[in-house]
Amino acid sequence: MKNPFPTITNRLASSRTTPTVMGGHAFGKGINHVKPFMAAALDNFTLVAPVLLVAALALSVLAVSKASDFIAAFTRQAKSAEVMRMSPLIDKKPLVTADYQSAANIIAKNNSAVRVALSKSKNAIVLSIGEPARLPEFMFALATIQSYRPGVAWNATSLCLNKCEGNVAASAEIAGYTQAISFSGLRSQ
Repeated sequence: MKNPFPTITNRLASSRTTPTVMGGHAFGKGINHVKPFMAAALDNFTLVAPVLLVAALALSVLAVSKASDFIAAFTRQAKSAEVMRMSPLIDKKPLVTADYQSAANIIAKNNSAVRVALSKSKNAIVLSIGEPARLPEFMFALATIQSYRPGVAWNATSLCLNKCEGNVAASAEIAGYTQAISFSGLRSQ
């Protein structure tokens, strides 16, 4: 039978008998294949590629930074919502007229130089002095109002310390309230 691929067989036979080229490569040195590509690359070298690489790295760092900021903000918001849901309720109750009258009587008894009265709506105490020389007594009355009754906090709704309305030297309107903290009625959202 005759070989249908005579050229392949001949090549295989001739490659076994042909001595190898110096350098171990059929075309000479291995670098000869790469030289034209390297020369073309160096001839066409521009700064565009390195600039694009630096820009890509900078944008990657920025993207990672913004992603971590987003994750931190989301986590912080979730924790804040949970804390608000679990926080106790503060119940703030204003004093009644009888409490204001009792406090006004005690303050007037202990501070004779200060005029003490209830506000027109009877939901605050009004302290005033007619002469600027009585300012220390006025300040003392403001400071001692806190000792009226334990658990009562006072808030100045208005305060004037010079040429006040009603031709007085100083005046203050003080409102009181009590606070209670409730852990049983946690906020539900």
